[in-house]
Amino acid sequence: MVASQNQLDSGLPTINVSGGFAPLGSTSNLPQGRITNTYEIYDNMSLIAPFGASKHSWRWGAHVRREDARRFLDGSARGQFSFSNFADFAAGRVNSATLLFGSTLAYWQRYPWDLYWQDTYKVKDNLTLNYGVRYEYPSAIHQVRNQATNFIPGVGPVLLGSDKLLAIDTTKSGPASLFLKQAPFTLSDSGVNVDKNNVAPVLGFAYTPRFAKSFFGDDSTVIRGGFRMGYDEIFNNIPANMALNAPFNLTTTQLAGTTQPSKFPWAVGLNQNVPLVKNIGKPNQVGLVGFSAEDPNLPSAYIYQYSLGIQRRLGSAFSLEADYQGSNGHNLGLFVDQNQPSVVVNDPTKRGNQAPNLEVFPYPFFGSVGTGKDIGNSNYNGMVVTGTYQGRHGVYFEGSYTFGKSLDYGSAFFGSTGERAGLDDAKNMRADRGPSSFDLRHHAVFTYVIDLPVGPGHRLLGWNNGVNRQVFGGWQISGITTIQSGTSFTVFNNSADFSGFNQFNDRPDVVGSGPLRQDNGNPDAAFDTTYFSKTPPTGRVGNSGRNQYYGPNLSNYNFALAKVFPLGTERVRLRFRADFFNLFNHTNFANPVANQSSGNFGKITATVGSAVATAVGTTAGVVGGGPRVIQGALRVEF
Repeated sequence: MVASQNQLDSGLPTINVSGGFAPLGSTSNLPQGRITNTYEIYDNMSLIAPFGASKHSWRWGAHVRREDARRFLDGSARGQFSFSNFADFAAGRVNSATLLFGSTLAYWQRYPWDLYWQDTYKVKDNLTLNYGVRYEYPSAIHQVRNQATNFIPGVGPVLLGSDKLLAIDTTKSGPASLFLKQAPFTLSDSGVNVDKNNVAPVLGFAYTPRFAKSFFGDDSTVIRGGFRMGYDEIFNNIPANMALNAPFNLTTTQLAGTTQPSKFPWAVGLNQNVPLVKNIGKPNQVGLVGFSAEDPNLPSAYIYQYSLGIQRRLGSAFSLEADYQGSNGHNLGLFVDQNQPSVVVNDPTKRGNQAPNLEVFPYPFFGSVGTGKDIGNSNYNGMVVTGTYQGRHGVYFEGSYTFGKSLDYGSAFFGSTGERAGLDDAKNMRADRGPSSFDLRHHAVFTYVIDLPVGPGHRLLGWNNGVNRQVFGGWQISGITTIQSGTSFTVFNNSADFSGFNQFNDRPDVVGSGPLRQDNGNPDAAFDTTYFSKTPPTGRVGNSGRNQYYGPNLSNYNFALAKVFPLGTERVRLRFRADFFNLFNHTNFANPVANQSSGNFGKITATVGSAVATAVGTTAGVVGGGPRVIQGALRVEF
């Protein structure tokens, strides 16, 4: 392809070299672009004392939406190339290569709607109930011009809105080998069946006990509890990626040891005019053409959330609250490769894709079939203790401590900080159950706002004159202090396909004894790398679990100084504010490098919020923790 013919897709390929080297070229999902339009009609109504029931208050409403999207995603159009080490890169020995050619432009549309009803029932002046129900129709996103293909389990790639099944003629090469034949059914223009039973109840209560006043006080205690069920819509990129499939465009992948006998030159990865099926007639027959698919019977993800807590007022200014919070997520999104091979291990000292070991693919005419499926679940349990002080002299303080634990099979469709995308072994989901990538066992937050007792109205410098009011009056300090334990990470090795599962998500075995020895205060040796086998095992996932290890703790102190200057009248004021993020410039380390193939394996090479950490995702969430930043502002209020 001549660059002048398609300047958008021209440029340096995405190049990854194992061993801790920075990638070259753009990310693998560029270039891309989209135009979206959303049209909404909604109405919410309320009725107090319906039908004369004075203790009830109703709310209900409906919401209808239309979404249009024009989208292209030419990721891999420039090519993706990976190398096992720098020596291979220098010599041009490619380990894996992916190339896309053709148009990915597609037009999508859907019509979701929902409605709800809720009642607030004041049973007594000290007991209130809230209950209701909600129904959601997610509406599957459908192809307006039928330019997409879904890979149907047990059948193969079927074009949306048709009864055409894509097949490959092994006597031909490249795109010319693709042809269509009769499918056993007609696939809808969405490629999936819509989940229509999304009914979600909600129930809550607030109760003020009026017995045992020596313990509960005189109307000084509130007990609250609740339960709700909620649904989540599919991430639109999952169905929209069906437009990245043949025959509308062609994505081919070459893998050393799978589609190629060994590492190969650049030209092999850039050439699609080759036979699209390798090892024909042999047990390890495999195709070059990959697909992005969606489970045709994809159910809606849903969650159960529940809580129970008690709040007690102690005196006139202080309150203490303790809450249990829990949730269970079901039908959560995970990527599964429908064409993950079974591995026959004949020599465990060799990788799974190396002879005499054998990969047997369930769909031997095709390559990887990355499929979005809602098969995961999650579980969270936590206890939150909160103390609040609201003083009479401009002093406010709130402190909270959370002790919790979150478990799941995968924290996001496309992976997240500290973990890889997709299951390591689709046939052994249990091996991927572990702490969530956002799991924080300990999390404390302290917030304060203090009006400084200086200036008019106070004993210190309290003269009530113009100069004193402008210089000393109206000063306020505030801040947020966050202290939390580290986030989880997974030790893995993506330099080669060790297991033979064709996922490059392999984890090693634990060969050390006891728990992993860690020293997160030592960036040069954050954990003992000899605790793990040098490479992952063959034909299985290593027994080093997903997200079993935790990175450095985080401490962050944000501080603000503010003052209001009256400007002649009470209605016009000048507000000054200075914010100090990470006041003490405390160094918060990011998680250590967990990739065995990196030269920095076991080392900490970035701080939270640094340029490097931001590029790969920080470990601190929304609390910040990067280097100190000072920000000033002046605002006129009237």
